Amino acid sequence: MRDCEVAWTGIEAIVLDAVGTLIEPWPAVADVYTQAALRQGIALDRETVRARFGRAFREDETGEALAALATDEPTEVRRWRRIVTSVLPEVPVPDRAFDELWDHFERPDSWRLFPDAEPMLARLTARGLSIAIASNFDRRLRTVVAGLPALAGVRPALLISSEVGYRKPHPEFYQAVGRALGQRPERLLMVGDDLENDVRGAQRAGFRGVWLDRRARAGGEGEARVDRVSALTELLALFGG
Repeated sequence: MRDCEVAWTGIEAIVLDAVGTLIEPWPAVADVYTQAALRQGIALDRETVRARFGRAFREDETGEALAALATDEPTEVRRWRRIVTSVLPEVPVPDRAFDELWDHFERPDSWRLFPDAEPMLARLTARGLSIAIASNFDRRLRTVVAGLPALAGVRPALLISSEVGYRKPHPEFYQAVGRALGQRPERLLMVGDDLENDVRGAQRAGFRGVWLDRRARAGGEGEARVDRVSALTELLALFGG
């Protein structure tokens, strides 16, 4: 962890991204999509599926439909239907594939916590810090969080873009987080693996931010000025261990 340039005194709550920060799909997304295709008699190369998913996800994130970052449950359903169709164009019954994948990723046993998540949550809550999860997701995240004991035990505030009405990094999303926690922005620390959505967006809203860079990327000059950690447990040192 590089030395942080912000003062950590006055932080009352830690706001954490979900996917890529606290949890990850397990089995991996590429495996799940490949199996969905195989159930319809279509054998696809896993790496091809992985590359397609990454491309489809990135393109949808930057598409005109998300230009205003407004969202709701129907918007998220349409969004994921587009992604599934783009990743699995060969399947004869696209709606079946979509329904199976939508249901799969609502199940808590389709996700796992990163190993550093549980000890970090336990020790930060023991220090009296409030915990919130703030995610670009849909209603399914409530089922996932409720079914993962380490998260259910913390009982975090849960802010989901489809319920807020805006996706990160829209300022209204972060304003909703502040209202839910009853805290001024400068008392909130946002931690996430997406540099723009989780860190810079939060900072523009007045939060303090830390980039969780699990791959320890070298980055450019702009990234070098961002406070970062390579594991969630490194957050503990920011609050005196």
